[in-house]
Amino acid sequence: MERNSAGAAEHLIVLNSETELRPVQQEDAEELYALIDRNRTRLRRWLPWATPEYSLADVRHFLALHAKENAEGTSFTTVIRHRGAICGCIGLHRIDRVHRNTSIGYWIDEAHEGKGFVTAACRAMITAGFREFGLHRIEIRCATWNNRSSSIPRKLEFLEEAILREAEWLHDRYVDLRVFSMLEQDWKG
Repeated sequence: MERNSAGAAEHLIVLNSETELRPVQQEDAEELYALIDRNRTRLRRWLPWATPEYSLADVRHFLALHAKENAEGTSFTTVIRHRGAICGCIGLHRIDRVHRNTSIGYWIDEAHEGKGFVTAACRAMITAGFREFGLHRIEIRCATWNNRSSSIPRKLEFLEEAILREAEWLHDRYVDLRVFSMLEQDWKG
């Protein structure tokens, strides 16, 4: 864990010599927006927020909200940086301290897809969730037809628990979601 100039704890997770997970900050806004804009059509297929109207102002709002939640310990949202450039995002969403659980969300730039970045980022995020955040259960949810995304929890030996029928509104229709889970005592990461 690093300390920033304000003295607040900042979790920096190093995946390897070229790749890291860095907590979101306002300085990421323009770079993150450019990445989203380049991937907008592809991301729209999977993510409800990836609309044609999603703007730089929306990115700034997202970063402010999640930087605040990171500081409060109610979520942990990071950018994935490879060779210094942002190539995606991953985070622990809505950390429930009473029940000690959360879910992970992630997306990656098309140019970095299929290279193991998201699997490595998930492995590190899960380990941090159990070791640093004291969680007991972590879920990954993805659309039933999102085979790339569902391959990640399978590689990480999550248990596929259920299909939630029409559980998420995606632009103009409801979609079914697969639910995968990992418990702290089963994690071998």
